[in-house]
Amino acid sequence: MPQDVSASINAIKEAVETGQIPLSEIDRRCLKVLKAKRWVGLDKNKPVSTKNLVEDLNSKQAELINRKIVESALTLVKNQNDIIPFKNLNTLKIASVSIGHGRYTPFQNTLDLYTNIQHFTINKNADEQAFNLLLNKLSGYDVVVVGLHRSNRKPPYFGLSSSSINFVHKLATHTKVVLDIFASPYVLSRFKSSTFEAIVLSYEDTKIAQDLSAQLLFGGISAKGKLPVSAGSEYPARTGIIDEKIRLKYAPPIELDINELKLEKVDSVILSAINKKAMPGCQVLAIKDGVVFYKKSFGYHTYRKKTKVKNTDIYDIASLTKISATTPSLMKLADAGKIDVNKKLSYYLKDLDSTNKKDITIKQILAHQAQLQSWIPFYLKTYNKKTKTKYDLNPEIYNIKKTKDFNLKVADNLYIKESYTDTIYKRILDSPLRKRTGYRYSDLGFYLFFKLINDVSKTNFPDYLEKNFYSSLGMTETGFNPLEKFSKEIIAPTEIDKKFRKQVVQGYVHDYGAAMMGGVGGHAGIFSNTNDLAKLFQMYLQKGEYGGQRYISTKTFEEFVQCAYCKKNNRRALGFDRPAKNVKRSQVSKLASSYSYGHTGFTGAIAWVDPKEQFIYIFLSNRVFPDIENSKLVDLQVRTNVQRLFYESFN
Repeated sequence: MPQDVSASINAIKEAVETGQIPLSEIDRRCLKVLKAKRWVGLDKNKPVSTKNLVEDLNSKQAELINRKIVESALTLVKNQNDIIPFKNLNTLKIASVSIGHGRYTPFQNTLDLYTNIQHFTINKNADEQAFNLLLNKLSGYDVVVVGLHRSNRKPPYFGLSSSSINFVHKLATHTKVVLDIFASPYVLSRFKSSTFEAIVLSYEDTKIAQDLSAQLLFGGISAKGKLPVSAGSEYPARTGIIDEKIRLKYAPPIELDINELKLEKVDSVILSAINKKAMPGCQVLAIKDGVVFYKKSFGYHTYRKKTKVKNTDIYDIASLTKISATTPSLMKLADAGKIDVNKKLSYYLKDLDSTNKKDITIKQILAHQAQLQSWIPFYLKTYNKKTKTKYDLNPEIYNIKKTKDFNLKVADNLYIKESYTDTIYKRILDSPLRKRTGYRYSDLGFYLFFKLINDVSKTNFPDYLEKNFYSSLGMTETGFNPLEKFSKEIIAPTEIDKKFRKQVVQGYVHDYGAAMMGGVGGHAGIFSNTNDLAKLFQMYLQKGEYGGQRYISTKTFEEFVQCAYCKKNNRRALGFDRPAKNVKRSQVSKLASSYSYGHTGFTGAIAWVDPKEQFIYIFLSNRVFPDIENSKLVDLQVRTNVQRLFYESFN
């Protein structure tokens, strides 16, 4: 249809009156239209019911079709040096600018799912001074993603101001720019191709287009589209670069033919558990075939119901630290030839040579087959024996202020002597071995792994993780001691600690032993959220590769996830847990395949990978708040039932 219908009708009338168009030609074309209308039955008046019209036209099936059309259409017009999809995230400082919106866009929200990005917005009609101010703010970034929004179809500028067009070109002379156009393909004609590292045409400024286009930039989906028209000599029709999917995709369940009635039951199980005070709140995420189809948060940080849980909030993941920090580090060191899991730990830590642990191998410790005690309550030896007050801490070990000697932070206004780490280490070395051989879960070996990783890598453990895994994976909210980077408001508390720290523990590791080591341990201490962990566990599912980067060799990874001592009635792999057989209260669903692996966490966490089903399940909670004696999450088998319902949803 013409943009000005009235003017078009008048022009046609004038053409007929002046003889430019014969009246017979008008009649012929009109008859053609009328015949077409009759052919589809429009000559018979059948009133259409408008009841539920909006719902019918916007059904989930209609949305799915729309998403598929949009995804197929997105066009990667230019891709200098294959910058798209973004790789090696640890080397890129990325910003995004939305031109045309005064607030953050769905496009920017989806970008945040993949890595840490600084966002800016500016009105498309802003003056030159405002654009120059923004230009200065963007000077320190390696790449700037520019989204063009709220244009129109009117040439020559298509609703874009000359200032905004000049800004984009000027920005591209200072830094690498990826231009994403949510508008008509003809808008391309206003931009010089040679100026930009990459150009994406997203065609329309809808929420779906913005969501999928952001995923394309990071390889959550591949680019498949071609330009339907020419937009000047630089942009001929059929232009379009095909690229690859290298990261997680985010999509509604219907895209995977997931039974959504089962997902509603998942919601019900979780809400019921919260109502029964099994936990104040939680985050749950599920992935199938490389697609995140379920990502929700429930409840509150505490039972006072003041702070709702968000997907970006952070939880203490307790023993998930073992497979989210320690085990991947050991795999990396094994790949580099710096450790051999079949060797004795004393080969690397000479302090063990004179102890009863001199013959224990790394493999035995990883599989909990080393006869080690389950744990040692180190904090009990740090009470002040000179006072009659219960649970008073020894002032020779702790201080309320940070000093040269007392420099490891345990909690708010509580510091421990750094030298006490050596005391903990010695107590582990001096601890007796269990008389019985066989499987026994133990934290103690993972304390030793913390020292092993530091010594062998010659790098601080948190720095080693950041450099080799977290930063390049885009795990921007994962790490030890989160208060060094984040505010308490986004961290779920774990306990009202009455015996040791005498305060609400929030932002400090819940595990007492890890707390006494300054919050960093091989057995506990990592904080994260489900979206961050999803990237790590998808890397595991892909046997060590993610985002176009190999982190762990396939050979090493397969060695670690195999059952290590099955013949000795031990289900464990190296670092990873595996499904238990004939255990009534297993935290893993019986529907999980024998190939699956993962771990649970004392705070109320589980992360589980099933290669057979290409399924990843992550559940994080703070069930220990306010009281660690609360066992309802286990008693009600909440994590197990949620996992079972996900399996059942796969039709």
